[in-house]
Amino acid sequence: MSEPTSHPVVTLKENRFPLFSLVLVILAFCLTAYMAYLNYEVTKVAGAQLIRAQQLQERAQTKFMDQYAHFLYERAESERFERSFEVRQKHYANFMGALSDAWNSVGRKNRPDLDAALHQLAKSYYALEPFLDNGSRLYLQKRITIFHNLAKQLIGYEQKKRGIIMEDKSTMDRMIQEFQDYLYPILFEPIGAGRDSGESSKTDR
Repeated sequence: MSEPTSHPVVTLKENRFPLFSLVLVILAFCLTAYMAYLNYEVTKVAGAQLIRAQQLQERAQTKFMDQYAHFLYERAESERFERSFEVRQKHYANFMGALSDAWNSVGRKNRPDLDAALHQLAKSYYALEPFLDNGSRLYLQKRITIFHNLAKQLIGYEQKKRGIIMEDKSTMDRMIQEFQDYLYPILFEPIGAGRDSGESSKTDR
């Protein structure tokens, strides 16, 4: 007969150490996972802050470069304006002088002098043209044509129509003043000094 098999009795005290070890392993794993998650979140926040700081720095640099470019542009425009001052002054004086000579020629009934004055007026305009924008050129061309035709018309009047002549001479005088009021700000006032509104209003006439 075989002897009965004896099974060892496992007590709670003997299982306590492996169970405690398992709990420690699980806790260590959870702690490691939590630390990894915290590290991920901190890294993500730090990365976002770094990207934002870089964006703010880039915006500041872009704004500074735009301001600097604008400063260089204004400085270049100011230097160009100063360098061309004498040239503009000379052509402006010739233009206004031709208008005055035409006015005097009409008063003296001197057709050759009027033709010379109108010719000088055209030459002076072409000398001023590079300093004018498109709207100013169109306005002056229109007003010069009106002045030219009026001068030609007045010099053909007879003396007995003196009343009409004097009235139209006043028109010529007023036109000369309008030329002066229009050209002077364009040629001799700094860019942006209230010129745009004046030019646009006169161009629409």
